[in-house]
Amino acid sequence: MQNKAIPIAVAFVILFIQTAFAASSLFLLKQKKLAIVIDDMGYDVALARRFKSLNMPLAFAFLPDAPFSGELSRDFSKNGFVVMIHMPSQPLDYPKDNPGKHAIYLWTSKADTLKLLNWAYKRIPNAMGLNNHMGSAILRDKPHMDYIMEFLKEHGLFFIDSATVKDSIGCAEAKKFGVMCARRRVFIDNKKDVLYIKGQLRRALAMLKKRNDVVAIGHCNEKTYEALFQMRKQLKPYLVSVVFVLK
Repeated sequence: MQNKAIPIAVAFVILFIQTAFAASSLFLLKQKKLAIVIDDMGYDVALARRFKSLNMPLAFAFLPDAPFSGELSRDFSKNGFVVMIHMPSQPLDYPKDNPGKHAIYLWTSKADTLKLLNWAYKRIPNAMGLNNHMGSAILRDKPHMDYIMEFLKEHGLFFIDSATVKDSIGCAEAKKFGVMCARRRVFIDNKKDVLYIKGQLRRALAMLKKRNDVVAIGHCNEKTYEALFQMRKQLKPYLVSVVFVLK
């Protein structure tokens, strides 16, 4: 199968030279780094374009079955943003929370898991990485995590562990396969409230006092956009593309 992904090594070079973030290039050399991933992309075109207009080095994770994911992911990639597959997978409380018919479940065979991943990749061919949508059950399950890592290794993609369960084995399995990985430390918008989200962003910044890097995850909603817009000056000295926190 032809590898349509931008290899991670090439992506690093591209991200260094992109003029869109030239004004912020110096902070890439700094020790303290905050990366933010915006999940659930692909449903709201107008709101997606507002996030894009922030001109911040955010990463955007697109749901493969969302109606506008193909169109938007191509556009975001062409404009220098990191694009990811937001892969639906089984949560612990399924069926109360249902990730949908194209999700990876505990009973999904290896062949079907790889088929689903390939389908998602065809929907979002500019993806440089993948993270889980829901997925707390899958993140605990070694066989399925190994299937996913095998796929990511083959296509040169990285993995962001959304850590929807504390004992996720995501990055541990990624390391075994030589897949670059980073783990989410903060969800910024569990409450759709601007003041709460700003507080979570400050929490992420505060974590940098004890850590060299922090990955935060938010979602494509109006309140998260507004909080990022209001805090763009405070975030600027630390905010980097997610590829710069991969290990």
